[in-house]
Amino acid sequence: MISAGDSPPGRRGRWPRAAVVVGILLAASCNRGPVPPDLSSLGSLDPAVLTLLHDLKAHVDDRRSDAGAWGRLGMGFEANGLLVEAEGAYDTAVMLEDNEPRWRYRRALLRARRGETSEALADLARVIALAPAYAPARWRQGQWLLDRGDSDSAEASMREAIRIAPDDPAGRIGLARVQLTLRQDAAAAETLDALLAVQPGQRYALHLIGTAYRRLGRDEDARVALALGSTGEPEWHDPWSDEVAQYQRGFAAELKHATALGMEARYDEAITLLQRLVAERPDDTALRVYLGGMYASARRLREAEALLLPIVAENPEQFDAQMHLASAYLFARALDKAAEHAAHALELRPSSADATRLHGVVRWQQGRADDAARLFEATIARDPRDPMPHLWIGMFHGARGQYLAARRRFELALERNPLLGDALIGIADTHAALGEFAEAERMLARAAQAEPGNPHLAEARARIGAAARAVR
Repeated sequence: MISAGDSPPGRRGRWPRAAVVVGILLAASCNRGPVPPDLSSLGSLDPAVLTLLHDLKAHVDDRRSDAGAWGRLGMGFEANGLLVEAEGAYDTAVMLEDNEPRWRYRRALLRARRGETSEALADLARVIALAPAYAPARWRQGQWLLDRGDSDSAEASMREAIRIAPDDPAGRIGLARVQLTLRQDAAAAETLDALLAVQPGQRYALHLIGTAYRRLGRDEDARVALALGSTGEPEWHDPWSDEVAQYQRGFAAELKHATALGMEARYDEAITLLQRLVAERPDDTALRVYLGGMYASARRLREAEALLLPIVAENPEQFDAQMHLASAYLFARALDKAAEHAAHALELRPSSADATRLHGVVRWQQGRADDAARLFEATIARDPRDPMPHLWIGMFHGARGQYLAARRRFELALERNPLLGDALIGIADTHAALGEFAEAERMLARAAQAEPGNPHLAEARARIGAAARAVR
């Protein structure tokens, strides 16, 4: 979701912020309330953005003394990168209703983003007084205080965030960052251990605890934690910032949102959004192919066929459409058709690792393991960074009782993706097959940290536990 920290940079406006506010106040002196900026002065905007802003401005025009209408107009500006106008609207909302914390909070984030930390902290202190139970205000305060070098005050803010919202990882992660800054490494490890005990998949916490372990001389623990946390980014849950996302408009923003929904496997929502975009741009073949791919991912074969088959009939060299059809048929277990389209895609782009891998998966599902293995080796040659072919070849070796060869492949997969739970489970299986049950349990514990939601984990625990009991 978009937040004040990551909203897209936009045109900064034609006037300095003070001039925007002065203009609003001068208009207010001779009218029934403050007047928003003239939208025609904002330059060229996406039509969808302009429509949104006209609607939000209409609410302000109807009730110019309504702080909420001004705040929503501010969010509309902010969501679409018009940050100068956003801050002017938030200024007006604060002036009209000083006891509403949300608009002051949004203004604080914009000020902090601009480097005006003292002003941002002053706003945040007022927000905390008005909404003492809103934990994000506390941990943001802690972050900004830490950035200013006031570690003691930052620690107090983070501890208060933990007290208010003990299940929110942000406070403990923030506290650990303070402790690491103060070189209180054992305390940081203890803070993060407590978090990981209840949320083992917190990547950024693993990254931080790896740093603490390394400083404490726990080199092996540090190596594992840093590998598992290598892709970790802080996850900050901030509902007041999440609200801004609903005001994003424009083709690029909506396409980006649809892509994010697809990455989260929220396919029906992504499809609804893409259908609207296709209705707006019916001649955009790339967009229609993208929607077809989303149908395929959602296992909606008939809709994928209806959209993609006419495209490949008109242009058989449409690579992405061939790939999406192969995937759709693969998911539907129509393997002969999947093989046909996968082979066609590979003919179109013989050097494509994606097409080679997909063709290999289809052959594997057809029971042609040797053909699949050859295609996976070719995939590795075309994209050495891809962990999946190593994982799958490891599975082939394991099925044939070649446990050491399987383990080497799983290790190669992990070198490329330390968070690949199936590779860790595969290594655990090879240890169990050779009677090394302590090592197998250690790998399963790593798998639980790396990918706690892995659907194969419970079955692997049961399988390896049963094997261990059988030899006792």
